[in-house]
Amino acid sequence: MTLAWPDITELPGTAGQARSARVISIACGRSGVGKTTIAANLALGLSKMRRRAMLVDCDPGPADATRMMGLDPAHSIDDVVGGRLTVDEIVVDGPEALFVVPAGPTDRAGRVDLSARLKLADAFRPHRRSLDFVIVDTPGSADPDTLDMVASADLPIVVLAPDAERFMDAYGTVKLLALEHDMREIAIVTNRVADEAMGQELFRRFRDVAGRFLTDTTLSHLGAIPRDDRVLTAAARRRLVVDQYPHARAAQAIAQLGRTIDTLAIPARRGGDSFFGMEAVFRAG
Repeated sequence: MTLAWPDITELPGTAGQARSARVISIACGRSGVGKTTIAANLALGLSKMRRRAMLVDCDPGPADATRMMGLDPAHSIDDVVGGRLTVDEIVVDGPEALFVVPAGPTDRAGRVDLSARLKLADAFRPHRRSLDFVIVDTPGSADPDTLDMVASADLPIVVLAPDAERFMDAYGTVKLLALEHDMREIAIVTNRVADEAMGQELFRRFRDVAGRFLTDTTLSHLGAIPRDDRVLTAAARRRLVVDQYPHARAAQAIAQLGRTIDTLAIPARRGGDSFFGMEAVFRAG
């Protein structure tokens, strides 16, 4: 049964209220690690748990999170950044009462610079008390704008895959977050592993490598997502595995990831009165 929520515009969020929403950014050093799959399925998994969840798709492409759900919206986050529409006017209803902020045109590279982030902060701030979780699918790169957005989230998550190339991509991302953005705590999700034990071992090796150079940064393993053909089957049908095949191994692991995140005491970064991770910008300015 789908929980009936009030319209997003009717929910409270005045300037004097601290936000309840926690912003979680899903990142990787380069596309192809399963970042978007995890972001979309995690957001839907949290919504299935009756948490007020929103997926913000900042990584446009033919297989972006919005299209992965079978949605073909007329408007996108670009309309918010451009000042043409509000968040309320572009948000679409995903499965299980999930709010989805669609990505921009597929022929444009995903880039959310400081100016765009300020506009998004203004646009999202009225809803800071209307949501529990905002999952941001960040662009699949480690450029400065993307890393700024990842670092300003309440909970930054870097996706780690077992192949050597993706291993080093994740290490490069963690290193930049630690050294250039002073991140002291970074969460890791291992993906496309054989089982939980392999995920734990992969994380242990990654932590050992990173620990040789990043002595002031703590890495935590939030969970392991197994390689599962049902993920690809669902994607081919423009569906998410947690919705199409809820008993599949990957779907069960993502559901557990959602439960783990739901139990965390995630502090609002840098003051907690702004939204979309913009406390850092306002404090610096």
